[in-house]
Amino acid sequence: MSDVLETETVKEQLFHDFKGVVKSLGAWGGDFVMVISKNNPNEYFINKGYTTILRYEEMVL
Repeated sequence: MSDVLETETVKEQLFHDFKGVVKSLGAWGGDFVMVISKNNPNEYFINKGYTTILRYEEMVL
């Protein structure tokens, strides 16, 4: 979708050095991202100031 909108992805904008996948959730960049990585990514995001981190198991009903 970023190609169609001619915008950078959220990974390119904010997390270019993250070793893993970052997928924006929601319209126009969304309020959340889904992250997939081989290693626990919590420290990376906490160091960037993001303190609300939910594991997949916490999100699934």
